[in-house]
Amino acid sequence: MPPREFRGFVSRRKGPHTGKGDLFSFFVKDAFKVRTLLLFGAAGQTILFLTLPSRVAIVPLVLLGLYAIITTLTEVARGPTNTYMENVIPGRASAQLPSPQTGRFGSQPAAHPIVVFHFGVTFNHPLGQLAPGAKQTTDHFTACNGQVVARADEYGILGLSPWRAGERGSNNVLMMVYYFRDVDGLNRFAHDDIHRKAWDWIVKAGYKHIGFFHEVFCVPPKAYESIYVNFQPLLMGATSVKCYDEDGQDTWVRPIVDADVRPLRSQFGRIGRAFKETVTA
Repeated sequence: MPPREFRGFVSRRKGPHTGKGDLFSFFVKDAFKVRTLLLFGAAGQTILFLTLPSRVAIVPLVLLGLYAIITTLTEVARGPTNTYMENVIPGRASAQLPSPQTGRFGSQPAAHPIVVFHFGVTFNHPLGQLAPGAKQTTDHFTACNGQVVARADEYGILGLSPWRAGERGSNNVLMMVYYFRDVDGLNRFAHDDIHRKAWDWIVKAGYKHIGFFHEVFCVPPKAYESIYVNFQPLLMGATSVKCYDEDGQDTWVRPIVDADVRPLRSQFGRIGRAFKETVTA
């Protein structure tokens, strides 16, 4: 008996699945050290005490404290229905790309190729994102990112995810992880006008305290695997793959499937080698 087709956890949609990425928060949260944020808070509270009666000046502090306590206790009381459990898939799941022609997952693990593109920027300056050239860099960064999202079908982009390093107290490396269907789509973006303008500006500006990097991984079938346990769709599992349904209509599939089946229970199984050995034995 042939293996059963993998079962997806997320329903198909008539448009791309979208996340809740917040690029403003992504760029700003890491701009200051903890002591700097504490200094801002202390300075603000001091100003209130110097300009307002004590009973009035303490109100913002009390309200913020009560808000933090009440919201935390409310979330704890909600148990497994708290907001942190939103979209969490209980048990084991794995990312498996569907067929673009049918939108079906099939039964072969890691059956389709994928290209993973890491792109990052860092500001090696005491002023961080207030350093010379930082704003222009951020503007080009967000413009390129917006272009990728707006023309996802043309570039073959499946999804993206923002990440922040943690090697320093602040001003860490900021990175976007992109998933492309193939390297041709990545090359189309690399030679697009908006990306060329960004690169030309970087070269011309010549700021030594602004660093960039990218990494590209062209991964063939049967050469990757993933497992998520009690997790919301993440990274490759949070991409959105454009396919065609039975009627030939566009549909988008989130490639997160039930991994509690025999072909996906082991690392070699998810890579697809175990499946190949079983079929050819």
